[in-house]
Amino acid sequence: MLKLEIISPKEKVFSTEAKQVVLPTESGEIGLLTGHIPMVTQLKLGALKVINDSSQEIFAIKGGFAQLVSDTISILTDEAVAASDLEASEIEQSINAVEKKLADSESASEKQSLSKRLKFYQLQESLLAQRS
Repeated sequence: MLKLEIISPKEKVFSTEAKQVVLPTESGEIGLLTGHIPMVTQLKLGALKVINDSSQEIFAIKGGFAQLVSDTISILTDEAVAASDLEASEIEQSINAVEKKLADSESASEKQSLSKRLKFYQLQESLLAQRS
């Protein structure tokens, strides 16, 4: 079994054991199993999947880094949300609020930041649709 920890600057988001972990990396999805060679990789915005015999948990992550050493995977990310915790009404409100700010923004750096936030909410929305 793999030991997985997802950590954000605010908190330890999740900790568990898993049979397989699928990461959204800059070069495509990578599936990790017990005995995988040690590695460090950059993560992109996407769905991180935690797979066991009878269950699968999915997290929306906002990029970051993953390190695998001795069957222990550490995920360092700015933000991670479990698909099971998502609420359609909250996501819709967040998307509308960010789109309004984006339309009103004049700063290029602020637009870039808001665009990243919007993509994160849209990812959550797509995970919610898959869950239904």
